[in-house]
Amino acid sequence: MRVVSRSLRDEKGRQSILDRLAALTPEHPRLWGRMKPVQLLPHLAGGLRLALGERKLEASPPGPVRGALLRYLAIHCLPWPKGKIQSPPGAFGTPSLGWNRDRDVVAALIERFATTPPGRLADTHPSFGRMRPRDWDVLQYRHLDHHLRQFGV
Repeated sequence: MRVVSRSLRDEKGRQSILDRLAALTPEHPRLWGRMKPVQLLPHLAGGLRLALGERKLEASPPGPVRGALLRYLAIHCLPWPKGKIQSPPGAFGTPSLGWNRDRDVVAALIERFATTPPGRLADTHPSFGRMRPRDWDVLQYRHLDHHLRQFGV
């Protein structure tokens, strides 16, 4: 089992994500799932705002990943299935501001996340429950990486 150590606080990891984000276009075809390119950037911005405590979502029904061990495995170790992860209710509720503006917003949120003191991140996630700062660090990196791979970048 592989433990993910990359995070947005890691300069190399953050720059890799930012470079891939800059290469993304609305014409990139999705390789799996149902999300359309126009939905991607607002969805990523919403996830970052959730971690920063700027956005609240309704808690998902109690499930298996709320326990500490399963949360750790889901965030840090297990591969994420393509097109099978259930997002929390409201995860696609952020409207688009237009492709270029949305991409600028995501890049700015990535930088802000990376410089926010760990103790200032949100305490909970609607699906995972209680979160430690390192959980947020890895989850945000993996979430961005997962969706950039979804669109081939």
